[in-house]
Amino acid sequence: MSRFFTFSLAAVLLAGALTLYWRWPAGEGQAPASSVAAQAQAAPLTPSSASAVPAAAQAQPSVAAALPSLAGTEVDGRLQTDAAGNLLLELAVRDYFDYFLSAVDHSGLDAVIEALLADAGRRLPEPALGQLISLLGDYLDYKRASMALMQQPLDAHQQVDPQAQLQVLQAAFERLDALRRAHFSAAAQEALFGAEQAYARYTLDSLALQQRDDLDDSQRAQLQEQARERLPEALRASEQRQQLALEQLARSEQLWREGADEQQVREFLAMTYDPDTVQRLLVEQRRERDWQQRYQAYRRELAGLQGRGLSTEDGEQLQRQLRERLFASEDRHRVETYDAIAAKQPEPASEP
Repeated sequence: MSRFFTFSLAAVLLAGALTLYWRWPAGEGQAPASSVAAQAQAAPLTPSSASAVPAAAQAQPSVAAALPSLAGTEVDGRLQTDAAGNLLLELAVRDYFDYFLSAVDHSGLDAVIEALLADAGRRLPEPALGQLISLLGDYLDYKRASMALMQQPLDAHQQVDPQAQLQVLQAAFERLDALRRAHFSAAAQEALFGAEQAYARYTLDSLALQQRDDLDDSQRAQLQEQARERLPEALRASEQRQQLALEQLARSEQLWREGADEQQVREFLAMTYDPDTVQRLLVEQRRERDWQQRYQAYRRELAGLQGRGLSTEDGEQLQRQLRERLFASEDRHRVETYDAIAAKQPEPASEP
């Protein structure tokens, strides 16, 4: 697997690790975070017992009535209290917030906050309910600020240069970390984002290792393992499963390149995966091989066009026409990305 493709995969993972994106409604009607407490006073609140209340197990019909887009779903997350009735901070609280906020586009922020507070009031006693309301205000402020940060586009150089991309990702990680520290207490930040930040840091360290030219494979593997050991145990186990899956897929791709037939690849994959997964992987690999073959044919035809001494304008027009003829519209962005990368590669040395 090339370093570019390793970087691309890791960048995707990092994007998921850095933020859970949800679209903020445009236009008027956005409730400021300071209004959360005011809405809480108007919402019908019936404190529940101080025991742990899994949200999904207590889904209320009123949620679907207030937020139709959530009809037929269970409330995600979990709200728990300690013996003194204080809210227990954990990732499940963030899941609870995000479940309701997923309905913002459909129902508007005011309706979402009202439904969330009414539902929370049926689950939590005081002081946990007041603590949840305060945390929700902080979370909404943070979401607004993080939206502006995560929407900053890459420039043309950053889109094709892995080192520049890594620098952008590192800077985004640092800014997002500072944003979280500014909006949450240390305990809340660790509970809501600790695992996400640990994996994002691991991913950035892995990307940096891939770009180091002063390491041989053994040294790189040793440093990679050290980075993996710094992950929390649950994340480490998940990452190891991911890595194993990637290695197995790379091995199956090697089998294809060495001339193995589909039955041989199927037998190899069946050593790890169930039959349905094996079939899905074979279909995906078949589709990817077909795409790569079409791209190579496109590059050969493109090289023939570029050897005809065309003007820059005519060459670009013929290249666009070639892309449109050989690739569906959903594939053309990938073709353009591959072309941009190819344009950055050094020309092969001519034979003496």
